[in-house]
Amino acid sequence: MAKLGVSLGRSFFSRGEGTLSIPFAMHKDHRRRLCEKLKGKVAAGSIVVVKGGEEQPVYDTDTAWDYKQESNYQWLFGAKETFLYGAIEVDTGKSFMFVPSQPDHYAMWLGPIRSPDWFKDMYEVDAVHYNGDISKVLKPLISGKLLVLDGVNHDSHAKPFAVEFEGIEGFPVEKSAVLYDAINECRVIKDEQEIKIMQFTNDVSSFAHIETMRQSQRSDRRMEYHSEAEFKYQSFVRGCSRVGYCCICPGEERNATLHYGTPEHPNEYEVKPGDLKLHDMGAEYHGYTADVTVTFPIGGKFSKEQKIVYDAVWKATVICEKAVKPGVNMVDLQRLAHRVLLEEMKNAGLFTGDVDEMAKADLMDYFMPTGLGHQLGLDVHDVGGYLPGEGKHILKQLTPPINQNLRLGRPLQEHMVFTIEPGFYFNAWKLSKLMEKPELVKMVDLEKLALFRPVGGVRIEDNVVVTATGCRILTNVPRTTEEVEAVIAGKEWKDVPLRDYSNA
Repeated sequence: MAKLGVSLGRSFFSRGEGTLSIPFAMHKDHRRRLCEKLKGKVAAGSIVVVKGGEEQPVYDTDTAWDYKQESNYQWLFGAKETFLYGAIEVDTGKSFMFVPSQPDHYAMWLGPIRSPDWFKDMYEVDAVHYNGDISKVLKPLISGKLLVLDGVNHDSHAKPFAVEFEGIEGFPVEKSAVLYDAINECRVIKDEQEIKIMQFTNDVSSFAHIETMRQSQRSDRRMEYHSEAEFKYQSFVRGCSRVGYCCICPGEERNATLHYGTPEHPNEYEVKPGDLKLHDMGAEYHGYTADVTVTFPIGGKFSKEQKIVYDAVWKATVICEKAVKPGVNMVDLQRLAHRVLLEEMKNAGLFTGDVDEMAKADLMDYFMPTGLGHQLGLDVHDVGGYLPGEGKHILKQLTPPINQNLRLGRPLQEHMVFTIEPGFYFNAWKLSKLMEKPELVKMVDLEKLALFRPVGGVRIEDNVVVTATGCRILTNVPRTTEEVEAVIAGKEWKDVPLRDYSNA
């Protein structure tokens, strides 16, 4: 259970000793920022209305799926409860929360029923009413439009919750793309408190990854699901009760399955000494998630081929991170990562072609068929990956086009938080498609390919915050092959400074 409290007249969220205290004033400031962005773009006298998350039953049963607050509602209000609504007067910034009216006997099942005054004090809003009174409360206040979110998520292609309440038909409702873009652009730039949360989730995730890497070496911890269980345990006891996405814990050739760990392949196989293991997991706190990937050997030592591929990916990681600064476009970093990997694997003998020709032919699409990174925040693939009015379609219009699913394709800005995650994969399906293209096959040494295929795949993923002159790496895990081997062997990993790059 989250700890909600009031100290020195300010309310906060915390999970207890050793975790991060987050003032609900952060969300009050978020509402202010949204209103400032909307003023002059929407009709005077308009009111924003958003709908919180709903508890969803497991099919036709009376149990529920794991609950998470809807992300826009979380950003604006920070409330954990279900079936909430929120409203904000754009001109004044005055905020309203609407909560369910619970029958008295629900206290027997749910605990004491919290009053509207409790919600008002805890979440620092101006007024709280019951859901059944939304129309009665807002009707006298509105002289412009009732603004509800209208847009399509670039990644899921889904639309926001439809806002419905008794009497809504009597309001001048505007499905607002302006509102949708405004809140997305606000969420792109993290404030100081949000960056503290992202650092905390990275601290927890980094510790959990290191412990999981070590536990994975035990002969009685060799099932892939053991890694998922260990990471979740280490995260939960440090205050992060949820992970931000499906845990990805493959080994060997399964490393090349990009979103492993789904119901089709639920971290179900045993790994053995000599296998390379890939863990992609992130702890979540107050709705914000980390997204960290480590790759390491079972048995404690990288093989020759594993080390070659790992070192190539690590070099691409460092070079791309050192290139980060405000104004740099992720499209250019995508191309940079591809070039570094082409050069390194040519030096290793896998590739035989001219680097410029291989880049032009997009050979790397068969070995890194992914985008270099994505926005990070309240969602693992957070909003605002493209400027308003743009989208992934612009990638095909570039010369040469980018064929990968690049979820972040805009110039970087200070205080953006995103991932850098180059990888090199020997995916059976992609390699079968490569073999159908003789003009590309001639650029690959097939004997070397046979030697490297058992590596499966390597991914290194850091969480990065853009600074005024470069970036700071929020993730703090062993990264060089020497560091990884030493930590697996028991060397302590503490008091290691965060990497900080400047392009001033």
